[in-house]
Amino acid sequence: MGIIFLFMRPKPEVRLVRKIKKPETQDKLFLEIIEAGMPKVVDLWENGEKYLGRIIPQCADELAFDKNIGKNYLDCQPHFWQCYWSGGVTNDPSLKVDLFGQSYHLTARASYPVIAEYSKNYRHMKFTKRSQQGIEPIYGFEVDLAVAEIPGMSLRVLLQDTCRDSFLPERVYPYAHQKESKLTWDNFGRKIFIDKFYVTNQKVNEWRVALGQTELIEKDRLKWPKPAYLNLEDQKKYCEFYGKKLMEAHLFDAASMTPIDLDQPKPKMMTRPATPWQRDIQKTFLGLARINPDFQLTPLDCQLAEVQGCSERHYFTDSVSWMGMNYPLGYEQESLVNIFETKKNLKKSSRFFPAADEWHELGKRGYWDGVQDLLRPVAFRCYEELP
Repeated sequence: MGIIFLFMRPKPEVRLVRKIKKPETQDKLFLEIIEAGMPKVVDLWENGEKYLGRIIPQCADELAFDKNIGKNYLDCQPHFWQCYWSGGVTNDPSLKVDLFGQSYHLTARASYPVIAEYSKNYRHMKFTKRSQQGIEPIYGFEVDLAVAEIPGMSLRVLLQDTCRDSFLPERVYPYAHQKESKLTWDNFGRKIFIDKFYVTNQKVNEWRVALGQTELIEKDRLKWPKPAYLNLEDQKKYCEFYGKKLMEAHLFDAASMTPIDLDQPKPKMMTRPATPWQRDIQKTFLGLARINPDFQLTPLDCQLAEVQGCSERHYFTDSVSWMGMNYPLGYEQESLVNIFETKKNLKKSSRFFPAADEWHELGKRGYWDGVQDLLRPVAFRCYEELP
């Protein structure tokens, strides 16, 4: 069978109408089982960490972990999908579907070519991309589903990376937080989705493989969950490949500055907080560090903003903004396109500056020439605007 189901944003509401009587033909029965099992397929794809539990995956070619990598890394993760269906998580990699008084077992077949840079095994998933933007998603991951009890049949399904980004609500927003800035803008009628995390080495690897540049992929699996440090032009090319754009400064402000009235999209008063968690920075550990020469960082401080002296952590969601974007302060220096002030294209607040440094404020930005300095590298993220 050559049918492809598309899982599009927003996530589909699953409404299944079950026939009381078992279908008379194998074809119809097969499709009924696939339909009944799709919620479990999507759940495995979107919530990989739930299926892992306390198990350490037995697939070193696909995943490498340390304590500083959060389990969110497993969500919408092609390498976890490969690991699961290869038997690296459970001895019985199938999804049980109870239907018509019988149990069936849904599986994902290893139907796709080997990627030698990863392993010698055939793949259980393949990245695919359409040539033109449209109503349907421009890219996704194709999988080949089968039912163990009905041999000889399979169905190709396209899964979308629904875990990557978060919707920016439509409302009026401020640009920057300095008192002298009175610039505001709005996104009414626009559907903007912002990457939750930095683009990682693993995501760049997917891009390289899709372009046929496998010789350029990062082979160190411990580096896969970490931010990719590309020069500015390659950052833009990466985002463009997915039908996206490099993150912009005013969008970053909107995503990180919590509105004073979330229920009012056209507020009478526009606030420009200096941090994502408190409007008054003096009430945060960053403000305390500025006035107390004996200030000592705590683990909770480092969860909110990874500054100099904190341990590196990736794919944790302790530091998340009001609309779901991670790492609004601290962590990595971040590349930003600034359409209002072109020379202010860098979020400098990062792990390279101590807590007392005044760069740790929303809206404060520096300049980046677009060339990576490995002593102080620059991460990036993308955003997408749907037509």
